[in-house]
Amino acid sequence: MTSSAKQASLAPDIVWASAVRVDASGQPCPQPLLSMRRALKQLAPGQILHLVATDPASQRDIRSFSALSGVPLLHAELRAETDGESFHYWLQQIDP
Repeated sequence: MTSSAKQASLAPDIVWASAVRVDASGQPCPQPLLSMRRALKQLAPGQILHLVATDPASQRDIRSFSALSGVPLLHAELRAETDGESFHYWLQQIDP
């Protein structure tokens, strides 16, 4: 199953390709979390944010942020890239 097919089966009403992408690759903790929070503030309620990070601590940070803030973490996955691993997160902005 391709990742787009897998994502579509998770939430068929979400247009994954329209997600605003934030690339925090190479940034150490806590920069991916801070980049994600800045970007979320710019989004309208319902918009999707796609965060890319290479810092393994982002797994803990993003999940904790989602649980504490109520911002839904729609999907998270680890991808093997030619230059190493990257972590991908899709979050949905909620009403402020």
